[in-house]
Amino acid sequence: MKNWKTTLFGTVGALGQIFPLIGLPQELGQAVSVIGLTLLAVFAKDSNVTGGTVQQS
Repeated sequence: MKNWKTTLFGTVGALGQIFPLIGLPQELGQAVSVIGLTLLAVFAKDSNVTGGTVQQS
């Protein structure tokens, strides 16, 4: 696992969708999903990019 943050936040986003199935409020599940997927988008990057200033082609 090269980027644990994307895996973590993707899992959080998915877990929010099962909250209503285990008796938690649907609104709470939606909020958790939105937060998780927003953080996923913030931390996501291409698998072959390690950082730096070199332009990708």
